[in-house]
Amino acid sequence: MFRIPPGAGRPGPAIPTPEETLREFARPVAALARPEPTWTVLLGREGIDDYLTDIDLQYAHQHTYRVRVRTSRPVPAHFRVKSHMRLDDVLNNTIANFTDENDPDPTASAQALHNPGLTTTGEALLRLDGQEHTVRTATRDGFFAAMLELGNQTIAVAAPETLRDVALDLTWIQSGQSL
Repeated sequence: MFRIPPGAGRPGPAIPTPEETLREFARPVAALARPEPTWTVLLGREGIDDYLTDIDLQYAHQHTYRVRVRTSRPVPAHFRVKSHMRLDDVLNNTIANFTDENDPDPTASAQALHNPGLTTTGEALLRLDGQEHTVRTATRDGFFAAMLELGNQTIAVAAPETLRDVALDLTWIQSGQSL
């Protein structure tokens, strides 16, 4: 992506608000049902050809990453490039981007990517608005990821193993609701 700095007569890029992003996504987005009150939520967007395909809600406390919840919708049929999410990619991305201000070894996540431990696959129960769903899971190096395919959208969640119970309890949010 090329960024063109604002100049004479050219406005800077417009950054959509969370409300505008939820409205553009035009369907509910998965979020933690019970995040800790001190956690901050950051909203990320990903798209193809100006079409919003994914919304990430990343939960953090101060400078410590906690949980990532991603909701993905399919692209229109006429698009040549398709949206695709894999459980291993969700897990690897979480490990690569994990930060913990109390971690005595800040290079541990990079080392875990270069020398990964054994990935264990399995199943877990994910609760979404009170309904339980059996989901596929992958666990490695103290982290886990889970994925639920629900209709024509996919929900993925990833976090350190210590937050598994919090991460597997989700709710729907949509335009008009706060994050």
